[in-house]
Amino acid sequence: MSEVCFICDKPLKESEVVVVDRGMKTLIDASVERNDNFFEYLKDKQSVTVHVQCRKMYTRKSSIVAAKRQREPEEGSTSTISPPHTRARVARTRSGDVAKAVIARIGYEFDLIAAEAKYHNNCYIIFLRPTTGYKVGRPEDDSVNLAMEEIFQYIKNNDDCQFSLQELKYIDKNPTIDNKSIKRRLKLKYGDKIIITEKKGSLTIICFIDNQYDILNKAWYENKNKIQTKNDSEY
Repeated sequence: MSEVCFICDKPLKESEVVVVDRGMKTLIDASVERNDNFFEYLKDKQSVTVHVQCRKMYTRKSSIVAAKRQREPEEGSTSTISPPHTRARVARTRSGDVAKAVIARIGYEFDLIAAEAKYHNNCYIIFLRPTTGYKVGRPEDDSVNLAMEEIFQYIKNNDDCQFSLQELKYIDKNPTIDNKSIKRRLKLKYGDKIIITEKKGSLTIICFIDNQYDILNKAWYENKNKIQTKNDSEY
């Protein structure tokens, strides 16, 4: 473990400390916003130990804004403030059109500083920002949850005890959920209260087992157990 706080570069023993693990992304995002290059140090760490007050100050929105304002006069619209191989390495880890364009441009310039390569500071920050792996738009889990809530409400407000999978899927005019996900979520919510019948070339049917069936089924098993117990006692 490092003996100094990376934020203030002072010994950890000087004040109260905290071990940051789940909040690593917040620290990385703050570093990217501040453009202080600490994210290069943080990205390979599982956790870091810092001063409690330093962490609060470092991730506070108002402090980040103030830090960015201080840097603006220094950097303006900017130049090559990091080694060319850094940009090339980052570009090779991305798969987008921007990354391909960067690789193509850098490939023909062996000395970017001599070539006086320039770029907008905000563009540089965005380019170096660690990718999350999520697609643009609403996260898939969120859209699935919303779609399933509509299905659950439809079932709840309906007197029927049998539905086709297609009927449930197209409650939403523009379905965002696949058949496999619907069946899995129905099983998670209703468990053994439903029976899903699938046949090739035919509709998939979801049947709900009502309370009356449960009562009769339970009574049948209890009666069967009584008969079995009686027979065992006669031997």
